[in-house]
Amino acid sequence: MSLSFFSLSHVNRSLSDINAILGFAKLDPSDLKPFVQCLYFSEQLENDSVRILEIEESVLETLQAGKRVTIRGSPFQNAVLVTESTTYDLKEAETSNSMLMIPQLSLGRDLPESGNQEIGIRKVTSVVHNYYELRVIKPRLKNMHELLKMSQYRGRECEGDEFEGKKFTLSELQNLVQASDQEILSGLAKINACEIQGYWRLLDFEYEATVLYHIIQLCEERDWLLEGVNMEECCQVLMDLFPKEIIEHVIQKHSDDEGDNSKSDVVRLSEDKICRHYAELCLRNSGKFNLNDFLRAWQESVPHGMKTNLAQIEGKALIDRDSRPEVIWYYSVENLPEDVSDRFEALFEQRKKWSLEEITPYIRDLTDDKTDAGALLTKYARASVQNGQKMFTSRKTL
Repeated sequence: MSLSFFSLSHVNRSLSDINAILGFAKLDPSDLKPFVQCLYFSEQLENDSVRILEIEESVLETLQAGKRVTIRGSPFQNAVLVTESTTYDLKEAETSNSMLMIPQLSLGRDLPESGNQEIGIRKVTSVVHNYYELRVIKPRLKNMHELLKMSQYRGRECEGDEFEGKKFTLSELQNLVQASDQEILSGLAKINACEIQGYWRLLDFEYEATVLYHIIQLCEERDWLLEGVNMEECCQVLMDLFPKEIIEHVIQKHSDDEGDNSKSDVVRLSEDKICRHYAELCLRNSGKFNLNDFLRAWQESVPHGMKTNLAQIEGKALIDRDSRPEVIWYYSVENLPEDVSDRFEALFEQRKKWSLEEITPYIRDLTDDKTDAGALLTKYARASVQNGQKMFTSRKTL
């Protein structure tokens, strides 16, 4: 195959012209395929309308299977590309080479191996120096949490014409959140969002606490804390107070069972989750709390027979054991930045020194199969031994 470049006024080259050029290049026409393509540049190059994307095998397989690949992100965010299950950061890269866009160019496999010489005219429609490359990243779900905070559900009486919050359907979240569909659904489950009349909502904490209080009261009356909650009967008793989907959601959230518990007749409540809820109820608006007083009040607040322990509130509260008396306060991982660097900066602003046991609950959600908590600490923190215990401080500390 031969390629020759001409201006538009010289595209009508003859075979003798082509062979003369080959002669100047000291090429024998018999060594080449007989089809010659003459390229010329369009008088109006369409450089702004062409984007080149370098994709990996999994994305190619998705496209070949006829499945959707989507670019997501608002004008104020970096764009991401998503498949059904994976999120990719979409970054622009430059190349020193000029890439010519030739829509009708014939490639080697499409050319005849023998026959008479022929000439084809091919137009260069654009010249590109940039392309986009993909890199697998963790889904950016913090924005979804912030969006859903705008429309927290506080009960039927707060849902009238004066409701001011913006409610979001799944399709609206898919347009706004930088994550794949599967990751969005997993993220909704992780933050315990509830679908109410087609909209995904977070429950207001005080409202949820009221619902859970009535559920536990009924459980204690019916002896369901040990035997498991009869979902249907519980909903029938409490439906005059709360919508059925809310009752089911609160039971599922505080359940030991996995999967869709709304389809189960009997659901066992989780002792750890119930105790965690009551700890948050005690701490959320209390400021710093005398640790011993908190432990006593916490144990007294949980249902009879349940036992509290500090492991139940990992990632929800911090303890200062150097103060006298020791104190505890509410500090939830859910309120920390999603970006790794910003997360560590916020943690070290809160506390100058962390033990591995203390900091792990606050960075666990940043880990993946390739990067564990130790690797994150190696990169973003400085380790030292103090009084025989390894402690971590900010790398920015002089």
